[in-house]
Amino acid sequence: MKMNKDIIKNECKKQGIDSIIKYDEPLKNHTSLRIGGPADVFCSPGNIEDLKKVVSISKKYNIPFWVIGNGTNLLILDNGIKGLVINLNKGFKKIEFSDKIVKVGAGVSLVYLSKIALNRELSGLEFACNIPGTLGGAIINNAGFKGNFVADVVQNVTFLTGENKIEKASKSNLNFNYRESNLKGKSVIILEATMLLKKGNKEEIESKIKENIKIRENKQPLRKLNAGSIFKNPPGYYAGELVEKVGAKGLSRGKAEVSLKHANFIINNGGALAGDILYLIEEIEKRVKKNFGIKLEREIEILGEP
Repeated sequence: MKMNKDIIKNECKKQGIDSIIKYDEPLKNHTSLRIGGPADVFCSPGNIEDLKKVVSISKKYNIPFWVIGNGTNLLILDNGIKGLVINLNKGFKKIEFSDKIVKVGAGVSLVYLSKIALNRELSGLEFACNIPGTLGGAIINNAGFKGNFVADVVQNVTFLTGENKIEKASKSNLNFNYRESNLKGKSVIILEATMLLKKGNKEEIESKIKENIKIRENKQPLRKLNAGSIFKNPPGYYAGELVEKVGAKGLSRGKAEVSLKHANFIINNGGALAGDILYLIEEIEKRVKKNFGIKLEREIEILGEP
């Protein structure tokens, strides 16, 4: 269904939220790969009331919506997204401590959160010190590093449903698994989460953070535009090693390249198109399937119009 932007503009004005809405917004400005066509409608609500108004408009006019945080782990295709993109980075940044319990808004970056926890001598988030995403996406994808995951510290999650109802789910109902939770693929918007951390020694926490940062800097192409790991590790294998073994390390198309530093990363050398990245992803999948009989599962999320 083609969207009538004038109707949406009038509706947003009527609801008093036109200041948080942009039209035909280039999504390359909102992803870590710096790639992606425009979103028909892009909004950055600062609070739950505005977010609810946006969701009610999407429901009323049958407009599909997608939520993005820092746009990491995400490839948006060159023709952009037909529909509504909601970005929670403007608001939803609350952090409230109560001893070892912390309530965190979905728009808070994991890097910032790990620093705040360090300052309070709380342990449990050292693994998150250089995961570039925000908490919302980290919960949906159960982000982790070196055997530690968001699921280890989350107690419950509050989210807004597509029906505009606020609901809460405890950790046991979220079915956390390797790189996923049961909120993945559902039309819900995470608002906040409650986490349980441990009292720790500040020097030990800081030392662990430095060690994690060093491991990442040595092994991953952090100084290049990338979207993190492209594939999940298949049981018993490392995806990067499989990519290397099929001779795809350093493979390039246009300005996109399979990283020479870590073969499970594809980098944008400046001006790469989503089509270039997608070509490399599909080429790797074909080679690994042919050589090892393994169907690689994507960790990167691909959105938009092909």
